[in-house]
Amino acid sequence: MGKRLKLTFQISRPEGTEITTLQGQYSRTLSALIKGGKSGVTALEISSWALRLSHYIFILRTEYFLEIEMVREPHGGPAGEGWHGRYFLHTSVKILSDSEAA
Repeated sequence: MGKRLKLTFQISRPEGTEITTLQGQYSRTLSALIKGGKSGVTALEISSWALRLSHYIFILRTEYFLEIEMVREPHGGPAGEGWHGRYFLHTSVKILSDSEAA
């Protein structure tokens, strides 16, 4: 079994700061959102590992109360017009440490 990313981060909110640790796909998703910055991130851009990006975003929103916006972007294709989501992190988050967990 492979190693999983373990990420400790600080969330800054108007009422104060908190420190939380995430592991696995949730930590990778948060890291991708932070790196994406003002450009955001899509499932296609991180498709090598984020097979359930919308679920990871849902957990970050509902269990960690991170403000993550999804903007619809149109795209074409053989089946006609469609859209995909681009996600933007709006909560101030600072990575304190990252490591691999067994």
